Amino acid sequence: MDTVKWRFREMLPREINQGTVVGEFFGDEPINTRLVREAIQNSLDASIDRTLGNPAGTSGPVQVRFDLTGISNPLPATRAARYLAGLEPHLTATGVGPDADALQGDLPYVVVEDAGTTGLCGDWREYDTADSRNYFYWFFRNIGLSGKGESDSGSWGLGKWVFPDASLAKGYISVTKRYDDGETLLMGQSVLTKHTIGPQRYAPYGYLAVAGVDGQSLPLRRSAPEHQPFIDRCVADFGLQLRSEPGLSVIVPFPRIGGGDDDGIGPAELIDAIARNYFYPVIAGRLVITLDAGDGSPPVVLDADTIDGITANMDENAAGEQSPDSYRKLFAMCRECITLPETGYHRLPALPAGNADADAAAAVINLRPRYENGELLAFHIGADVQRKKGERVDTAYRLYLQRDDALAEGQDYYVRGTLSIPGIDSIRRRPARALLVVDENEPLAAMLRDSEPASHTTWRPQTRRVTDRWVASKRRISAVRNAPATLLNILEAPPEGLQKDAFADIFFWDGGNLPEYRPGPAPGPVNGGGPPPTPPPPRPRDFAISQSGSGFRVTVAAGNQRPPGAAVLRVAYETARGNPFRIWRPDDFSLHHDGDLTVSPDGCRVANGKAGNELLLLDIDPERFAVSVQGFAPERDVVVRVERYAGTDVEVDDAGSPV
Repeated sequence: MDTVKWRFREMLPREINQGTVVGEFFGDEPINTRLVREAIQNSLDASIDRTLGNPAGTSGPVQVRFDLTGISNPLPATRAARYLAGLEPHLTATGVGPDADALQGDLPYVVVEDAGTTGLCGDWREYDTADSRNYFYWFFRNIGLSGKGESDSGSWGLGKWVFPDASLAKGYISVTKRYDDGETLLMGQSVLTKHTIGPQRYAPYGYLAVAGVDGQSLPLRRSAPEHQPFIDRCVADFGLQLRSEPGLSVIVPFPRIGGGDDDGIGPAELIDAIARNYFYPVIAGRLVITLDAGDGSPPVVLDADTIDGITANMDENAAGEQSPDSYRKLFAMCRECITLPETGYHRLPALPAGNADADAAAAVINLRPRYENGELLAFHIGADVQRKKGERVDTAYRLYLQRDDALAEGQDYYVRGTLSIPGIDSIRRRPARALLVVDENEPLAAMLRDSEPASHTTWRPQTRRVTDRWVASKRRISAVRNAPATLLNILEAPPEGLQKDAFADIFFWDGGNLPEYRPGPAPGPVNGGGPPPTPPPPRPRDFAISQSGSGFRVTVAAGNQRPPGAAVLRVAYETARGNPFRIWRPDDFSLHHDGDLTVSPDGCRVANGKAGNELLLLDIDPERFAVSVQGFAPERDVVVRVERYAGTDVEVDDAGSPV
């Protein structure tokens, strides 16, 4: 048999050096969260039902198994050597991973595997193809490119980075049984940096493979008699349990298990990440997850019937959405939502534009008694989206609301397809729980996916990917993000009519007898009886503010010949009570350069203010000055304030902030 070892491509002298910065796309999420989100997302996207176009659940749920046995019971060194052959000099050259002694010792590992999926189908010899179903090609021979379709959860081609990221050796070994031909393949990949051994430079990416023609690295095939013993030993050595049926197993050698300031892979953290990110497909019966902690305890199986049990092991002191009680109530809400018949939905042709949209809001207002009684309200909300150079198409999403007076602050959850989007928080000041679900086959899901970063944690209306592909995307995405707040504004608005206790928190009366009214002395003459002084003329306004599109426009006020040279622009959404500028939160919007609004200045310089709802308008030219801000949620009222700014000499850094 050809030698099985780790192979890195020798770089040509003329090739440019290139580093790997994939990890920067995933922010500061703990490794457990990244591993759970990306691994399960890939498995759900590769389900047999999705590939065949079957209704969800036709072939049964997708199974995902996390096995931590190899952390406490590593593979003995004598058996591990075959899986590390050729890797040590490349790790040493990059300064990455375990030291030489660890590489010669027992091998700790973690296994992540799935079933009910297609495995890595497609021609394994392809090095360049547009075939979206060549999963082997997209998994092993691309970084930052994806062959996934519009209804898939992932789209950046970066999710597989989580496996080398979870390894101190920056690598992984995969064994896949393929749905299309029944073949079983084995191949490994290591993601290092450009490195030099002696005089020779090597590319960052290496493979545990056999050598093909022209230096290709090719997988081992179980159908090849010379490869079968190696694959069978690997399945036995690492305890792979699901490879009798189609799917993918990934072995992570030298896993990050924590220590010092580094977060590590652990069973409790994995369970918590599963609960937060995949509660919806588990309760819907589309996903079953098994976790073997490797400590001798029975494996934990999470499915629609057992997921409630994980709350027993959660931190009872956790607050907000992370508390066990919140999870229990969320799971109960999901079960009611998933089993709700279509007749149980209130259908809205479009999201009402707040109380101002009286006709559209009337149907929601009629539900106030049910909302106040804590009943679950289910809405099917229509919308439309349009691709550039495409036709406008109808789409929809589902929103569930339930009042809970025990909540200190509102809790909202967003799901696109089967993937939770945890970075959105729009109802913090509401005593309610909200769940918004966008079906994976809705055109709206494709737009929202384009607005997500590589970590798929939020919806950003202003990202280049979405604005390049869709018409009026900022308005639509902002409306969907704020849909729970929009309907709650209507449901919780005070009824029309006299509010006898409107000032009860300012003027208190206990209901007893009021003191007798006694008039005071009559007021005397003003200024000794002379005529009242003439009030000074009002100072002309500096600026004029007018509505424009989905935002506003600021100009120099008519008749003002001497406007200030600099001003502060502050913006907030109108609120029912309190100072809107003090209540503003970053989740509402941001005026800064990386925010979700479009700021178009003319005749001035713009710099970021202290908060995301504040801009400095500098070097104002009164002949040309105009500032337009667009992209606000159409159902929200916007409050704008422009005031003179005393400091005019402001240096601005590369991020647009004052120095």
